[in-house]
Amino acid sequence: MMIRTIYLIILLGLVGCASTSQSNKKLELFFSSEQVTLTAEQHRKIIQFFSTFSYNQITATVGPAKLNNKFEALLHSQKRMQNIEKIAQEHQIPLTLEYSPQITIDTLLLRSN
Repeated sequence: MMIRTIYLIILLGLVGCASTSQSNKKLELFFSSEQVTLTAEQHRKIIQFFSTFSYNQITATVGPAKLNNKFEALLHSQKRMQNIEKIAQEHQIPLTLEYSPQITIDTLLLRSN
């Protein structure tokens, strides 16, 4: 239980942080539990990722939000996906959206296929 608490503290400390790699063609973003909109830094990282891989099919996989109410958690994830989809449409990027309760909570993973 203590390790889980420490993990959550670290995760919350990384809110808005992102890591990207040219070699594995993915971008991972972390959200706070209540966050449904993108921070300016997250928005910039997504646009940069879309620019780098603009000729590829991109898959956005969104994990559930860490909320006690499962329905609210799903709604938060949907709002996050809508924000990503809006940016993809603005930049004419082919995007496949996936919801995956198996990935880390409050996480968005963009992959270039």
